[in-house]
Amino acid sequence: MKVLTIGNSFAVNSCKYLAELFKSGGNELTLGCANLGGCTLERHWNNAKDDAPVYGAQWFGGERTLKDMLTSETWDVVTLQQASHESWRIGSYYPYIDLLAEYVKKYAPQAEIMIHETWAYRTDNTRLCEEFKISQAQMFALLKENYTEIAAHLGARILPVGEALRIMQEETGDKIGELTRNPDGPSHANVLGEYIGGLVWYAVLTGQSIEALGYVPEGVAAEYVPAAKKSAQAAVSMYNR
Repeated sequence: MKVLTIGNSFAVNSCKYLAELFKSGGNELTLGCANLGGCTLERHWNNAKDDAPVYGAQWFGGERTLKDMLTSETWDVVTLQQASHESWRIGSYYPYIDLLAEYVKKYAPQAEIMIHETWAYRTDNTRLCEEFKISQAQMFALLKENYTEIAAHLGARILPVGEALRIMQEETGDKIGELTRNPDGPSHANVLGEYIGGLVWYAVLTGQSIEALGYVPEGVAAEYVPAAKKSAQAAVSMYNR
């Protein structure tokens, strides 16, 4: 399978261990990354419109245009997402999600567009508390509503990583989100969060069960593996029936 992500560091997080998980399940993966740190849908669209040669590296940029990335392989899947800091604001998605979707269809017409649902920040995140002035629960409810609307609008499937991390908090009694997210500005996923993200992507992309996957990244405690798999599978089942 050939997958291209158009996103930012959150896509890097979710795909960190995807190749290893594909190998563990006996599947092949070619992963392309059109990711830029903190990049919004608006910025990706402006880059596409201007043929800006800023892609090609994992997420720090490069010398290729988005058109170059889309035409470099016969992609099976192309993913789109909003930047985390704008994910809870529905107005930030339009018209850029439509423009990017049409751009993908033009240059990679064979590819299925999927929507990568990002996650809410930790409860102790200062941006959440001081800048956004909303709770973790409110941020997640809003971003879930937005991604669900966008996916329905485009007729696209969702990669529900945000839901999986929310469920993992419930399963483990983690009130902050510290088991799966780092204490940094955008609450990037840590190793356990990246593992869960990879499980979600694997399940949606392949349609296969994640129960038998033996690969576990170094740094993930064995005690959390059952809950991680349960959370990922529950999220996938909720969104893709």
